[in-house]
Amino acid sequence: MFSNILSEASVGMVVYYLSIEKNIEGFEFYKALWKARGIEGVRAGSMTEGIDKAVGMESSNDDELFFIDIVADDINFMPQLKMLSEETNAPILIAVSKPRYTEKEHHAALNSGADFYGQYCDDPEENINAVLSVINCINQRARKRKAPIDRISHGDIHIVIDYHKVFIEDVEIALTGMEMKIFQYLVINRGNTMSHRQIYSQISDGAFDEISRDTIYSSMKRLRKKIRDVAGGDYIETVRDVGYRLKTKREMQK
Repeated sequence: MFSNILSEASVGMVVYYLSIEKNIEGFEFYKALWKARGIEGVRAGSMTEGIDKAVGMESSNDDELFFIDIVADDINFMPQLKMLSEETNAPILIAVSKPRYTEKEHHAALNSGADFYGQYCDDPEENINAVLSVINCINQRARKRKAPIDRISHGDIHIVIDYHKVFIEDVEIALTGMEMKIFQYLVINRGNTMSHRQIYSQISDGAFDEISRDTIYSSMKRLRKKIRDVAGGDYIETVRDVGYRLKTKREMQK
């Protein structure tokens, strides 16, 4: 069940929802269905009351998680929707009947802060499952790590280290593991000449010899061709009898 999914992420967390709708009987009916899933419900009869309750609910306890369900057939939600979204971090879902649904209102609601805008159907369980799917998706995204992706950029070159991918002018270049290590080393030391020995130390712990030099030469030849095929120019410069150097941004733009 959805509540179990949340409890695995946050042990002891209480899950409940705020329903903004005028139909008391409809709310009581759905409240019982939600309660059977371990989720408590609170009702507000207007957007103004809903904003007040949302602010109070969010600030009351850190170990509580809630979402907001607006039954829009009864509520003129649009004038205060943006205010509601700014007052709380809770996901906001708007449900309307088919006669009420319009694409214009759909786009306006999403642009004003709603996380979801959709049609409810005659099957109560299906409506609840639709809400749970959206909330679960939002919850999983919120739990993802916030650490920035490790990347290196230089002109049109973008190396996404976490994913072992290289892009030049937004085109992905398929590099071998060895080519990736060499290219990453050159980009980090851009503008500086790196010797054959230094480059070889990035791909092997073995002793540097003539065979090692040939390995670097062959790998560099393939790497430069792959770059030329995409960029149309040679970003890597050969420094005779020394090694290789990645050009600066200004040199690459010439």
